[in-house]
Amino acid sequence: MVLDSPVVFAYCAVLMAVLGLCMGSFVNCMAWRVTHGESVMHGRSHCTTCGHELGILDLIPVLSWVFSRGRCRYCGEHVSGRYPITELVSGVAYVSVFLVYGLSLETIELCAFCSALLALSLIDLDSLIIPNSIILFCIAVRAAYIVAVGVTGQGDVAMLVRDTLIGGFAVAVPLLLLSLVMDRVLGRDSLGGGDLKLLFVAGLYFGWMQCLFLVLVACIVGLVAGPLLRGRSKPEDADPKSFPFGPAIAIACWICMLAGGPVVSWYLNMFLI
Repeated sequence: MVLDSPVVFAYCAVLMAVLGLCMGSFVNCMAWRVTHGESVMHGRSHCTTCGHELGILDLIPVLSWVFSRGRCRYCGEHVSGRYPITELVSGVAYVSVFLVYGLSLETIELCAFCSALLALSLIDLDSLIIPNSIILFCIAVRAAYIVAVGVTGQGDVAMLVRDTLIGGFAVAVPLLLLSLVMDRVLGRDSLGGGDLKLLFVAGLYFGWMQCLFLVLVACIVGLVAGPLLRGRSKPEDADPKSFPFGPAIAIACWICMLAGGPVVSWYLNMFLI
């Protein structure tokens, strides 16, 4: 195996970290543009305060923010610490996926999924919206993975498609019915449409059994973070009691990538002994 060499393994891990940092920088830019109605595909990166186009020295992940002391080099305005934090989170996510899955199709698929989860989390934090475009991107990544499995002969495509669809609908339909009941009981939305779509996507990736663990983790993260997030500024038409649940689901998805299978196996084995 290629990764049996410690040097090669370390080299690949460093490359994954750099790729993750760079993708984190892109995700930051994309999330800001989506939230503020700018085109993602056109236009140079610029300071969000003075509008000055950023040069290469301004676009080095983490280091640019550190060396500029968290300020724009052109207008001197403070640059949010969310930028380097997002880049570091992306780097950690990419390396963690590589450590679990190695050089594989799963690593490519799940790293792309991580970037999408990070983007929708940032957008949800700012606007309480999970864009349909990112949901569709996640579905497209899953579909591309299934095609790649078929092309490379690494699995049974028919079974993979079946399990993927069963996972998505087995998670989304019960949650949809539950949310409709809770909406009637509470007199307000209990689960946003974007959150439900994201949980459907999670079912496509992880299947219904792992998603039981995922939903539990998401609820725990939401309960812990909810009181803090409710104090954030919201769109004028938003429910004052609402808070972005997308980031909690995203964190649960990442945890499920790394430990969902072993946790479910451990739980099931408790009843088989």
